[in-house]
Amino acid sequence: MPGSETASELTVLRRPLEVVNGEQALVGLRAALSWLEANQQEINDLNVFPVPDGDTGSNMFLTMRSAVEEAQHAKHPESIDSVMAAAAHGSLMGARGNSGVILSQIFRGLAQGLSGKAEVNAAGVARAFREAATVAYRAVMKPTEGTILTVIREAAQAAEAAAAEGDDIRAVLNHVVREAHAAVERTTEQLSVLRDAGVVDAGGFGLAVIVEGFARAVNDSQQPNAEPPLPLRRVSEPSVRMPGAGGAASALGRRRGAAAVAESEHGFGYCTEFLIEGEHLDVDQIRAELSAMGESALVVGDPQLIRVHIHTTDPAVLIGAAAQRGRLSKLKVEDMTAQHHEVLERAGAAEAAAVAAAEAPAAPPKPLGVVTVAPARGFREIFESLGADAVVAGGQTMNPSIEDLLNGVNAANAHSVIVLPNNANVILTAEQVNTVADGRDVMVVPTRNVPQGISALLAFDATADIETNRKRMLSAIEKVHAVEVTHAVRDSRTDGKEIKEGDVIAVVDGRIAAVGSDYAGVVQTAMSEQPAVPELVTLYCGEGVSTDDAEQLVEALRPAHPSTEFEIQTGGQEHYPFVLSLE
Repeated sequence: MPGSETASELTVLRRPLEVVNGEQALVGLRAALSWLEANQQEINDLNVFPVPDGDTGSNMFLTMRSAVEEAQHAKHPESIDSVMAAAAHGSLMGARGNSGVILSQIFRGLAQGLSGKAEVNAAGVARAFREAATVAYRAVMKPTEGTILTVIREAAQAAEAAAAEGDDIRAVLNHVVREAHAAVERTTEQLSVLRDAGVVDAGGFGLAVIVEGFARAVNDSQQPNAEPPLPLRRVSEPSVRMPGAGGAASALGRRRGAAAVAESEHGFGYCTEFLIEGEHLDVDQIRAELSAMGESALVVGDPQLIRVHIHTTDPAVLIGAAAQRGRLSKLKVEDMTAQHHEVLERAGAAEAAAVAAAEAPAAPPKPLGVVTVAPARGFREIFESLGADAVVAGGQTMNPSIEDLLNGVNAANAHSVIVLPNNANVILTAEQVNTVADGRDVMVVPTRNVPQGISALLAFDATADIETNRKRMLSAIEKVHAVEVTHAVRDSRTDGKEIKEGDVIAVVDGRIAAVGSDYAGVVQTAMSEQPAVPELVTLYCGEGVSTDDAEQLVEALRPAHPSTEFEIQTGGQEHYPFVLSLE
């Protein structure tokens, strides 16, 4: 067939990805973090082992976030050993929960496997996975199969098999993702507690999600890829469907995951975690002493820093014994019984809502709906409050797939749907949705950033047709300029500007408009270059930025813009302390 001949010729022309350096690894880590965030609650709901406290997804996300934050400040960002060593240290410092500590050891193994290498080939990737599995197993006193340990071991085996067949790193990572998800599916057969709860292992699934996010970033890079697209194996699929995920009928059926575990007569104890810092710490002796005081013990580290995670009924005794060994920091004690009780309460509420939904008549499709993309919880809540029918997670580090957007279009329950991509890199993907949206007319309004998306949604008129709304939205976004404020992660020269690591950067509509040492000065410069004084400036605070910080920035800007109205909102976006909408 002519089509197959063309595909064959194209495959011959495509070049494999033979090496990965530190900069590419950091992009992959950021993508993995975003993909993990998108699946965080689903992973929480799967959590039944070792205790049904419903926080595996949150713990893995916090651990991964700490790894990425430190990796972004690696001493030599171009070298993969430097980036992964920083990620390993960050994951240990920020490790949360049983799954988080094991994840930190996986990072430690990856870093050891990549030590001394500025870049790595396919065989090196496989060796790093093998070292990750070895270190993770070594960290657990009583390894249990059917957990995250099984998944990393089988992922390593897949990496070695793929690397033996060829030198394309994309092929290796894609094979690892497929086999990791297959290993996750098999965990139900390996652990009776999972089989009884009707779920796969939460930590193992979280690891598969992380590897998938990393592989997606590599597959999305500029070099052509001869590999077929990765299959999406997320918890929303039937094989691992969660309570309520399938609608009323699913929520009214047998409970699954942590919600299927009955309350314990004696409780589940306390998840106790901390760091021990000191000189010449004896890791083996401290592990033996503290592990005897509880269950699910993980005591890992080196003579200067040890991370401790133990489930115990008496945290005070454990903490007291540890304090005799060194300085304690990052102490956390969580009541796992109370956590499980919250899981049961949420399941009960979901069932009650499902009953109400089952008794109510199904809503007929409406004429027109809107689907939008948002990078963080704060922005998602803003879009929902403005009437978006569905909000798809996605942003700078993890763009949504066609399937993600199609799911949003289907959820909108409308004959015609407008999609607001809110990112220049998502526009082309969004434009493909109409080709697979059977029975629905999908139109993309090419919003290039979140402020444009918000302005477009404010212009939406549910009583007008899709073409009228397209014109209204296009007119609205022409009047909006976005100022995205971030920090430089390395020295560079862009848009004619010399940039040093740590500099504050203001990006206006995708172009670097100002560089400086403080937020107020950089934002002021960016605003002064606008052809007209904005009537309204909305300041969206990023993750970790307080309202006080935002108010200080506004007060610094007011003298030069006395006629401008300022508003402050919580966006929650990563990597950008402030995003400003100028209208």
